Amino acid sequence: MELDTNIPNSPKPGDTFYVRMNNGVIHAAEILETRTVDGSDQQEYFVHYLNFDHRNDQWIPESRLSSTTSNEQTEMTNEQLNDSTNSLTGRKRARLKRRLNDDPTDFSHDSSFETVDQNARRDYKPNVKYIEKIWLGRYEIDCWYHSPFPDEYEKQRLLYICEHCMKYMRLKSTYSRHLAECLLRKPPGTEIYRDPKIGCAIYEVDGAQHKLFCQNLCLLARLFLESKVICFNVSEFLFYVLMEYDDTTQKERFVGYFSKEKDSAFGYNLSCLLCLPPYQRKGYGKLLIQFSYELSKIENVVGGPEKPVSDLGHKAYLSYWTWALLNVLKEKPEIEIDELSAITSISTENCLETLSSYGFIKYWRQGHFVCASRKGIDARLQELHAKKFLIINPQLINWQPRVKGKAGKHSKMFPF
Repeated sequence: MELDTNIPNSPKPGDTFYVRMNNGVIHAAEILETRTVDGSDQQEYFVHYLNFDHRNDQWIPESRLSSTTSNEQTEMTNEQLNDSTNSLTGRKRARLKRRLNDDPTDFSHDSSFETVDQNARRDYKPNVKYIEKIWLGRYEIDCWYHSPFPDEYEKQRLLYICEHCMKYMRLKSTYSRHLAECLLRKPPGTEIYRDPKIGCAIYEVDGAQHKLFCQNLCLLARLFLESKVICFNVSEFLFYVLMEYDDTTQKERFVGYFSKEKDSAFGYNLSCLLCLPPYQRKGYGKLLIQFSYELSKIENVVGGPEKPVSDLGHKAYLSYWTWALLNVLKEKPEIEIDELSAITSISTENCLETLSSYGFIKYWRQGHFVCASRKGIDARLQELHAKKFLIINPQLINWQPRVKGKAGKHSKMFPF
């Protein structure tokens, strides 16, 4: 279908048009916002492609809009609108309460950092992605979603971010000067894991002791996680920051992190997980998931991710659960679910979900038992080993559980 670029009226937020996507396909899209291109009178439109994930939302010129319709196309548009509306009532609803409790006035971007105009922030439209790219470390990265950065930064097309202190800047000159002056060469907090074999280190950072660093970390994560909600009330969370390092240059580079509540009423051992796009599909996401369970083993508790879990997150978890459970079953092919859960710190619910998909669960005398052949277990493990899978060495973890109301010995933080 050719686009009819003769737009009868000035497009405005809420209007629906057909738009040519980056791959050439023409698809219905809703206009969410408009802006004037710098140095000209031309308009750009921020559009959401109906029935697509919001990470595909983008700014487009008016030449990519079309007013062409037909009865069949109109019916399709209505269906897409309904589907898009219904999709908003899914997993996002479960985090709505936490969104309302995330108070932006608890944002500590002050002292040597710029002041925030909180009143203007409250008028911000949360679905519009103004920051299109970030420069972090050696990568320029396309952003996927909106993040509530302060007013002076929220409409920058490109932000520069220091991968050690997480300060964000508008100008390349400021960024270059900051890199030369920044005192941090690794995250603040305590190093609790370092593995020379795979060249990575993990630091524990307390959100109460290093609030600004953790708030900036959450703002960064919001650019890539649609369901990431908490950005400001970070005091009740611990952050486990993964760095990749090179023994030759002694430089550490930010890869990702996961956070967890200090005292979770539901036993969650992970609240939010981020792995930056340049480091995805390298096994780092599963490495962080495994690390969260290794901490649960040290605490002698059964844990799991905060619900709801995104589709991509569930896929990563299912891969880890399969690997962890089958490695135990390789030695003990017949075992009760409760015992398997205690060994792996994976909940009985997740154990049943994972092993049932392979037909390894039997019900006998009012109880669930695992019954799997060694041949079947070896076949599944071979499939997993064919993929990229980094493995945590538990003996290298230097960490002790926290005592409620007190900071553990491992909790001593570096000044920031």
